[in-house]
Amino acid sequence: MLITNKKSYIIQILRGIAIIAVVFIHNTPIGVPQVICRPFLNFSVGLFLFLSGVLSNADKWKPWKRIKKVAIPYLIWTLIYVVLHTYNTPVQIPIEFIKKSITGSSAAMMYYIFVYCEFTLLIPMIDKLAKSKFKYLGFAISPLEIIVMRLLPQVAGYEINKYISLIMSVSCLGWFSYFYLGYLLGNGLLNINYANAKLYIALVISLILQIAEGYWYYLMGNQNCGTQLKLSSVLTGCIFMIIVYNIIESEKYREIKPLYLLGECSFGIYFSHIAIMSVLNHIPHYSEMIIFPINAIIALLISFLFVFVGKRLLGKNSRYLAL
Repeated sequence: MLITNKKSYIIQILRGIAIIAVVFIHNTPIGVPQVICRPFLNFSVGLFLFLSGVLSNADKWKPWKRIKKVAIPYLIWTLIYVVLHTYNTPVQIPIEFIKKSITGSSAAMMYYIFVYCEFTLLIPMIDKLAKSKFKYLGFAISPLEIIVMRLLPQVAGYEINKYISLIMSVSCLGWFSYFYLGYLLGNGLLNINYANAKLYIALVISLILQIAEGYWYYLMGNQNCGTQLKLSSVLTGCIFMIIVYNIIESEKYREIKPLYLLGECSFGIYFSHIAIMSVLNHIPHYSEMIIFPINAIIALLISFLFVFVGKRLLGKNSRYLAL
């Protein structure tokens, strides 16, 4: 895709929207609230991956440049989260840092860095699949992973081996549809010509399906019933991404400075918002008095101010914190 100034502006706005959804997801109460709220938020990580796919090209593949950009902030923020969780027992910090760095488990959103790096390394293979006669099989990867590794064990009441579960938590397979769709569209390898009206109708239907599937998960005892890795979530996400791509291609937009600024700070907010939520929750009675969605708005605003001010104070060094 040829990135014009208009498209670049739209992409930053979309990143701003995505980071809002990420923060809201991490503040949504478990159980029934997830059934109702999460279908409208579950596009978040998929949108980040979709945009990465749109902006990727095998002919300009420089994996270590991308990985280096995220690896240093990942390690620094992993250390920050380890310290936050184990400051009462400092002797454990070194071993916890190693364990959490390897497993991507220092905070709820750290898996994304593994997923992003996996897609970065897989770009040559993704390109070959995208240009082959079997390219549509790529869209079966995410549904198969979700059915075999997540849905069937849930229905059967079978608990996945902890080591397999650990691999699943940082695997890109469940997220494959988003990056792959972005790569196909961004490189002109797929044309989808549906009227916006039909896409919006399909989006509404998929949202209804996602609420229904989330409630089914809830009835099966899954408190994380709003998970982004459900079949209906991927369906909703892919329809949403096609709408998003049409918006990018049309280059029609209104200047929305707040969303643009959030997009500019989205990477830093992604890393920092859970640390800020942790600090806020240590304020006496905060978690009891400040409920969803007010807690999400507060966490988002403070995270944004932290990143915005940090960029200006640290200058070029802010990149080490992804600010």
